[in-house]
Amino acid sequence: MYKEGGKILRIVFWGTPEFALPSLERLKDKISLVITKPDKPQGRGLKLKPSPVKSKALELNIPVLSPEKLSEIKDKLSGFDLGVVVAYGLIIPKKIIDMFPKGIINLHPSLLPKYRGPAPIQWAIMNGEEETGVSIIYLTEELDAGDIILQERVKIFPEDTTETLSERLSMIGAEVLERAIGLIETGSINPIPQELLGTVSYAPKIDPEMGKIIWNARSKDIVNKIRALTPWPKAYFYRCGLRINILEGEPSPIKGEPGRVISVEEKGILVGTQDGSVWIKKVQPESRKVISGYDFANGYRIKEGSFLADE
Repeated sequence: MYKEGGKILRIVFWGTPEFALPSLERLKDKISLVITKPDKPQGRGLKLKPSPVKSKALELNIPVLSPEKLSEIKDKLSGFDLGVVVAYGLIIPKKIIDMFPKGIINLHPSLLPKYRGPAPIQWAIMNGEEETGVSIIYLTEELDAGDIILQERVKIFPEDTTETLSERLSMIGAEVLERAIGLIETGSINPIPQELLGTVSYAPKIDPEMGKIIWNARSKDIVNKIRALTPWPKAYFYRCGLRINILEGEPSPIKGEPGRVISVEEKGILVGTQDGSVWIKKVQPESRKVISGYDFANGYRIKEGSFLADE
């Protein structure tokens, strides 16, 4: 619950993955109800496992619902004032949005209107962006198209992966989200339509097959793909029919034939690209442990002058 000029604001929080946890924990004293996706079967025994948000809500003693469809719980959503969405993972229909007098707000990890869609962090890294951010917007029927309440810019470091950048954006986003609720509380918001802030771009769902490395590409594009697809679904190539996931790479100006091994050193495997080369520093052969590129080269008898991948 949250006080608005002496009135208690009743807040419903929608979220599912770990990305939503910093927001849930920061707002825990202001939330009346949590809604998350249903438990999923996982592991060899396919035992049902709750989402990270459900586990945390139960730990915090916040009531939680995990319906297959929101229509199942529509009658339980009356009497609330404000909705907050952080990576829920399902569409919230207009008839639900309209039930909240103060609307529903959403934390989106990009500087909207850039990178609307389900994978903004991955695409920002893949495209070589040096800056991204978080946006707090009003939820609308059109995906990620609502007016902007607050934004904050965040630097993307050269060593960032989707994993490290997601963690940082989730923490910063939680703080900005709390500030946005404060503005709603005081009635001092001044939402800005996205069309006033630039051109719309999109971040579609990541296809696992897009991780395959094409060596006749620019070095920085190959490394950006490795960074963007870590921890999932991972960039990869095939060697002796075995999928080899690449977890860390570094561009190099040394010239070489695309796909051909230039050098094998403790630093890793140096492989030629379109405009230079890439150091393959850390890999994970399918169903095996993570090892250094150097150890992989020794174990799989990779020699200078040979092609790294099967094709």
